[in-house]
Amino acid sequence: MMIPAHALSGLICLHLGQILVKRTNGTSRWAKTPRWAWLVLGLGLAFLSHALIDAMAIFTYHDSSPSGPIFSRLVFWGWFFSGVGIITWAVWKDVRYSYGILVALSYDIWDHCILRFVSGVLDGFPEGFIVRYTNHFEALQLHQLEWLLLDNFLVDIERHYDDPRFLTVEIIFVLILVTSLVHLRSSRPLNSN
Repeated sequence: MMIPAHALSGLICLHLGQILVKRTNGTSRWAKTPRWAWLVLGLGLAFLSHALIDAMAIFTYHDSSPSGPIFSRLVFWGWFFSGVGIITWAVWKDVRYSYGILVALSYDIWDHCILRFVSGVLDGFPEGFIVRYTNHFEALQLHQLEWLLLDNFLVDIERHYDDPRFLTVEIIFVLILVTSLVHLRSSRPLNSN
């Protein structure tokens, strides 16, 4: 899925980390729990959420490209600017949200930016290298967890990446994430300690 889904999941996972570690009154559920345990748990959940959300992307339109046909470009830039808006709002509301967003997007930052760039350097920056997956570092790609889920649990399920009608599924998913975040922010806001 695209940036908004991952960013929102990073925000939600921080709230879930707090819910799992702290009671509603802010006290720890277990004795001798470090004050920052909720953050570590939330970041761990945000990291795992990327693989789960990307695996579920088989049910969404995923053929968006900044240079493809007009519909594909509209989808790409729409999701891009929605993601920028969500990230900007989140950091403005609570800087701790930036940790969840960064960890939730770490798969893409590592695999699609860092490893792809280093692979391009090793290949002498061939034309079109930035759109190819990293051929030198497959063992280091974080998306292997996603591929594990796809290869073991979603094997015979039809993929809908190139069907524009399935953009609706991702829009609905993002709306569910927004609704969940609004609920969590009102019912269990991040504690100040």
